[in-house]
Amino acid sequence: MVYNILKDPVIRVSMSDGARARASLPEIFAALARDEVDTFPALRPHQRHAWHAFLAQLGAMALHRAGLEEPPEEEGAWSGILRELTPEFPDDGPWHLVVNDMTRPGFMQPPASSAGVLKDYKNRVGTPDALDMLVTGKNHDIKMTVAVNADLDDWIFALLTLQTMEGFMGRGNYGIARMNGGASSRPAFSLTPSVRWGAHVRRDLVALLAQMEEIAYRYGMDIEGLGLLWTVPWDGAKAEALRIDALSPYFVEVCRRVRLHTTASGRVYATSANSKGERIHAKQLNGQTGDPWTPVNGKEGKALTLAKGGFTYRRTLDYISSPDWERPPLLKLAGEENRSAGEMMLVARGMVRGMGKTEGYYERTIPLKEKTYTAVFGTAGGSQELSDIGYARVEQVALLQTILRHAVSVFAAGGDTQNISPDQRARAIPWGNRLSDYVDERFFEALQREFEADPGERDGIRRDWMMNGKDGVIDQARVILRAAMDGMSCPAIQRYRARVRAENVFEGRIRGPNGFPFLFDSEGDEG
Repeated sequence: MVYNILKDPVIRVSMSDGARARASLPEIFAALARDEVDTFPALRPHQRHAWHAFLAQLGAMALHRAGLEEPPEEEGAWSGILRELTPEFPDDGPWHLVVNDMTRPGFMQPPASSAGVLKDYKNRVGTPDALDMLVTGKNHDIKMTVAVNADLDDWIFALLTLQTMEGFMGRGNYGIARMNGGASSRPAFSLTPSVRWGAHVRRDLVALLAQMEEIAYRYGMDIEGLGLLWTVPWDGAKAEALRIDALSPYFVEVCRRVRLHTTASGRVYATSANSKGERIHAKQLNGQTGDPWTPVNGKEGKALTLAKGGFTYRRTLDYISSPDWERPPLLKLAGEENRSAGEMMLVARGMVRGMGKTEGYYERTIPLKEKTYTAVFGTAGGSQELSDIGYARVEQVALLQTILRHAVSVFAAGGDTQNISPDQRARAIPWGNRLSDYVDERFFEALQREFEADPGERDGIRRDWMMNGKDGVIDQARVILRAAMDGMSCPAIQRYRARVRAENVFEGRIRGPNGFPFLFDSEGDEG
């Protein structure tokens, strides 16, 4: 079997009417255009952006080639425009999962110049989870090579993730061009009216189509250039590296030489070969390849490398409002979205990578209020105002964390305010982190409430957020301090003194001139 994804129903999908089905790629596109897709059961969390980006990039190139401005809702129309991306292959070879002729491309599997190159493919991979980003399996506590009963879509998603998201994994195993170095990752930021697959893919696809010429011009690409890099022969030599100016702005890359095969019983397996250099000559670009989902640090000239901890509220505020970060095209409103009164969300996804290890996969979805998304992500230019409010809140939380950790460390020291050891200070850190976690869950909703209020109402909104007697940040810090004192060990003879002094330190510092005196009246009562 060759498994032609343009004709054969090889991808499992759960539909919005509750039905479970198998579909071809054109059927998937049509169902997405009609917003009938709920989930893809075989898709693992860390594979979501690889699949989403593939659909949006491929769809945008197909629509551009066909001269269409909107995605069609019929499977037949999608079959036609996808085939137009590979007119030199009337047999649909680049869309076959298994192609026995090494000199012909298979889906996400670049061909070789001759059959003799077959000897290079020495590494055999028996399951798709072993083909996928290997270090990812450790992060998710998923044992490797367990998918012995894998289905075809397991292989499809593994191939896509490997070829479009992988980094450097040792000599001969180079990573993608769309990241800042081999130990980096390919993060994703975009706006969407809904987290449903159809709405999100359709929004990004249409936005990509509208911005295609601009991105091509800015990054020196060819709007009619190579798009499906798996159709181009590759024997792994350095001299074969493709130039960025020969590529379409939405090129779907491949970073590894991989081929799928079937056994006599029909079981799929893969073989791979090393290469002597990257597929795309882009190391000097530091990930600045026009990837429409990836922020770029303008000062450093580098694409974002997501740090350990992922999309914390502090970092996310940086990415969306700091002048140091240039928002990617899909994190900007497009066309009618600037005048829309509908809902909008910010979706961020990314893997934290290291050399030979993974430190977590992260996603964050932030519902956006209308004034916020039109002012900040549109043409109104409200980023600086949001930034000023946001960073003021960040500074206040950081100060409160310092006060809370000090109070907890005083308790850990048995009430001794002068001689606190490094170990006692270290014991206080997790309690300060609890406050950060509490703020993280509520930060952007509260920030938008202040940003969208009339200027005369903002001080009151900020004071209420800080302290209101129930769920303010200071109120929660008090709750955490009490929990710390209840849960931490302390000699019984010192416990009462330790509790009193810890509470005195906390209350004294938040009321003092270097704390939050504006929250209290002149007599020290809460205002």
